[in-house]
Amino acid sequence: MLSDIKLEEAQEILLSLAAPLPEETLPLLQTPGRVIARDLYADHDLPPCPQAVVDGYAINTEPANAPQSYDLIEILRPGKKPDFPLHPGQAASVLTGSPLPSGTLAVVPQEITRLESNRVLISEKILPGENIKPQGEDFKAGDLLVAQGTRLEPGALGVLAAYGINKVPVIKKPRVAVLSLGQNIVPYDRVPEPGQMRDSNGPLLAAFVMRDGGQVTGLTVTGAEDASNLRVHLEKLLQQADLVITTGGAATGAYDKAVYMLKHIGARLLFWGVKIKPGAHSGAAICNTKFIIALSGNPAACAVGYHLLAAPVLRALQGLNPHYRRLPASCSNSFPKKTATRRFLHGYAESSDGKWQVTILPGQKSSMLRALLRSNALIDLPPGHPPVEKGQSLSIILL
Repeated sequence: MLSDIKLEEAQEILLSLAAPLPEETLPLLQTPGRVIARDLYADHDLPPCPQAVVDGYAINTEPANAPQSYDLIEILRPGKKPDFPLHPGQAASVLTGSPLPSGTLAVVPQEITRLESNRVLISEKILPGENIKPQGEDFKAGDLLVAQGTRLEPGALGVLAAYGINKVPVIKKPRVAVLSLGQNIVPYDRVPEPGQMRDSNGPLLAAFVMRDGGQVTGLTVTGAEDASNLRVHLEKLLQQADLVITTGGAATGAYDKAVYMLKHIGARLLFWGVKIKPGAHSGAAICNTKFIIALSGNPAACAVGYHLLAAPVLRALQGLNPHYRRLPASCSNSFPKKTATRRFLHGYAESSDGKWQVTILPGQKSSMLRALLRSNALIDLPPGHPPVEKGQSLSIILL
């Protein structure tokens, strides 16, 4: 087992073992937010034929001067396909989305026409091709509709629906269980006794997992249970999860039982201890291809550990790019402490005129929750970084 390793080394170890999960096929309306398992292509042009963009009249002859009139030869009802051509001087009434007769040169909006007997009079000049949606304007047969590894947004569902694709191949959702360790921890919905604390990390991690595309299969608090019971809890969670995240008990104190628990279920420890602050007391193991990532019990440290260790695995299991976006940002305030170990600060990042700015949030102690209320970025300070000054350019990771 490796000890006290660099963050990138820890990430590389985890990601070398994290292959995308198998695919499953789901009905279209069950797939928002899911990740496409393979490329999907157009099997025909969309639209399949020229269509009207507006309600009005399809005409054959280009109107050179307004007003001009045309013989109305047909009124196309909704759903009717034209089986006749338009000849010069002729018009046909059409609706938005209607297939157009062959010979159509333009579609005249109804608002600039009037009908006298069977003649259509046009009050404005219309250019050739106006108000016509050409065949294949959206997609040509053979075009890529949705690429493998794409998270399905509403627009993609609309495109798939337009092609009648109701069965969609997606990567299975990673199943994640959360195990909160700690002698003095009780479930969040229980009134703590003196000396006890409600479990905030369990719901915090569950929310992160659900936001990042995972399915939470268990949320367990062990409290003061002995080591043998911890082993039973973990083995049960591993049966129903691809990834188990533990929080608390990851240090080396007398009451820290994470390492002991992992060794006694036969897990292979990958590393323990990462050279970052907060979140140094983090580790990882594999048990029968299932991941176990142990995070700090301090809330802010737990969140940092999740973003840097657990989230990349969760994304990789879905076939997504495991890494968050990293970019430079100007700092809007200051931070007075010098950094010895590589440090991650919780920040709020926003963009204006193409430039990013980040604010260091109050409540940066690893034991605090305050900064998590607004945090949407981590500020990456290298070892030996001096106090942060206002206006300084910093490297941030967008969450």
